[in-house]
Amino acid sequence: MNLLSPTRIVTFVTLLALSPVAGAHAAEYVNGTLTESPAVNHPSKIQWLPNATVDIVGGTAHNEADPGRAKGNSYRVDINTTLNEAEFWLDFSDTQTLTYYVVESPVEFGSYSEIYRASQLVAGTGAAWYSTGPISVAMTANNHYIIAVSWDGTVLYSYDVGDSQPTSFGAETHGYAPGVNPLPNPISSDLNDLAIYYQRLTTNEPTVPVTAATWSRIKSLID
Repeated sequence: MNLLSPTRIVTFVTLLALSPVAGAHAAEYVNGTLTESPAVNHPSKIQWLPNATVDIVGGTAHNEADPGRAKGNSYRVDINTTLNEAEFWLDFSDTQTLTYYVVESPVEFGSYSEIYRASQLVAGTGAAWYSTGPISVAMTANNHYIIAVSWDGTVLYSYDVGDSQPTSFGAETHGYAPGVNPLPNPISSDLNDLAIYYQRLTTNEPTVPVTAATWSRIKSLID
C-alpha cells in the first residue's frame, strides 16, 4: 500500500490546513485571491470542515445606513457546493430582527425562489460580522443564488464598487439592492447596482478525485 499516494496526501493536507488548532492555517479567498491565514484570526463560530473554504467579497470602501432594507449579492455557482455559513458586515447597537435568505434561479437576472430563510433576534455590538450560524444549504452548479440579509431597524452596511468578483465556487455577479424587510418569495433581480456587499461565506465542496489542477493548487498552499 502506498501511504504517499496523491489521495492520501490530499486528505492529510486538508486536515492540516483546516484543523482549528493553534498555529493551523486555512485556505481563504480574499477579493478573489487564494491566500493562507491563521485559523486563530477567524471567529470561533466558523466550523472548519474538510474541504471547507472561506470567501470574502466586497469591503468597507462605502458605508450607508437605511431602515428596514435587504441587501445581498448574487453568485454564479460553477461547482456543486454546500453553504455552511453566511456572515454579513453590519453596524448597529440596538436589538433587531435579522433575517437571512438564500434564493435560487437558473439565470442571473430573473425570478429567484427561496430555498432558505431564518430569523434571529440579535443584540447589536456595533460593526461586526453577523452570522447565520451553522447551516447546510446545497448550491448546484450552473445555477445562480442571492445570499442576503434584511433588518427591521436601521443598520449601517458596507460595500465596494465593482461589476463582479471571483470566488472559490464561481463568482459574485451582481449586488442585490432594492429589497425591503421582509423579502417576499419569490424575488426578482434585474439590475446590477455595481455594489459588492461585504460578506463572508463558508462553503464545503464535495470530495472529488485528485486531478493535476487540484494537486497543483494544494501544493501551492504548502510549498
